[in-house]
Amino acid sequence: MNTFFPWRPPLEENWAARVAELEAIAAGGEMPDYAATRSVANQQLGPRQQLRIERLGKRLGKIKGNGFTRIELGLLGNRTLSYLCDPLGAAGLARGLLVSAHEAPYDGVAGFAFSAKNCFERGLDAVLAVLDESTLQGERPLLDRAAEDEAVLEAERIASAIAEAARSKTGCPAIIATLPPCIQLTSADIATPGSIARFRLRVNMMLGDGAAEGRWLMWDQAALASRIGIERWFDPIAYHSAKVPFNVELCPLAADNIASLLAAMTGKSARALVLDLDNTLWGGVIGDDGLAGIRIGQNSAEGEAFVAFQNFVLGLRKRGVVLAVCSKNTDAVAREPFRRHPDMLLKEEHIAVFQANWDDKATNIRAIAEKLGLGLESLAYVDDNPAERERVRRELPLVSTIEVGEDPSFFIDRVAGSGLFDHLPLNCDDLARANSYGGRAAVAEIRARV
Repeated sequence: MNTFFPWRPPLEENWAARVAELEAIAAGGEMPDYAATRSVANQQLGPRQQLRIERLGKRLGKIKGNGFTRIELGLLGNRTLSYLCDPLGAAGLARGLLVSAHEAPYDGVAGFAFSAKNCFERGLDAVLAVLDESTLQGERPLLDRAAEDEAVLEAERIASAIAEAARSKTGCPAIIATLPPCIQLTSADIATPGSIARFRLRVNMMLGDGAAEGRWLMWDQAALASRIGIERWFDPIAYHSAKVPFNVELCPLAADNIASLLAAMTGKSARALVLDLDNTLWGGVIGDDGLAGIRIGQNSAEGEAFVAFQNFVLGLRKRGVVLAVCSKNTDAVAREPFRRHPDMLLKEEHIAVFQANWDDKATNIRAIAEKLGLGLESLAYVDDNPAERERVRRELPLVSTIEVGEDPSFFIDRVAGSGLFDHLPLNCDDLARANSYGGRAAVAEIRARV
């Protein structure tokens, strides 16, 4: 099945029956099981399945119950954003959120930002502003740097007014979307003051600086559009006829990307990455092939892909994500590559919990969560073995098991694309978090020996 979500597990054969059970519970006015609902929403949905989860999300939004974190989201823009509302509800379910999206009146940006009226007429948890360039641009003659500077300052004034209006009128932060890339006329556009491409780039840097200063939050629409491809992201027919800022068919993907940010706002991002070893951090089986036989680095495409993935994992750790190992292996054998292989980037000191034994993976992941003092919902799991991934999903549905596949070349793309490690602008406490969890796990180990 063609899917926007390759990092999610394939659709279960009994998916429709499982959803029918949840729909029946919801029809009776009760909130269905949290883990089961997340599970059916967090699969590789096709168009029909997507619509069904969207309807389920709307129904659950009207039911009182525990488990899901409720988000009231305002949508503000000078283009039509109504197409995002239902996909946001479906995307929220996959991340443990009940998202109710409320669109402001069409082209209501100026009224919300500069008048006394609250067009949403309710309190909100966040206001997402997706602005078309026409809202921001001033006169920018080509090669006129001063005019371009003033246009960027005007864009900053509008962003600041939206952020202040969100705080004062709805009691919530503003999330401001970056501007997507445009189709460039020449390679020199970025070097040409006054060009559309250069203006968008400068506005996006301004929005990034404002987010770093805590003035607003940011949804990086530009990064998502670049990943998809601007020709696919932008639908010129729908843009002119229906005033839609991006291809309607991509709304589920855009909604999921936004939902990952909402999850970060509400503390539902993954805080720990649990890693298998054989054929996940290196090629081959250390217990069978020995240190000289595993494939990592060594000037091979496969070995270099494993090195790249390890480097990516180290980058997560630098952002405060705690690392753990979960491997069916003899402990001393599993540790040998970390200690002795010259091409290993990950070392033992980077791993907060090293769980290598012959117990099943679910048992070991439970032990990892206990040692770290984290709930299962805070853990993401990476394993090249589809059978192991399926067992963990079945036994620990709250653990986010990423469908990385078996080719290490795609591991980075799948883990990053999942959005599980989305976060707000980093601070010093975030950077120190991995070490603090490592210390907590060490204390748990010492207590276990007493």
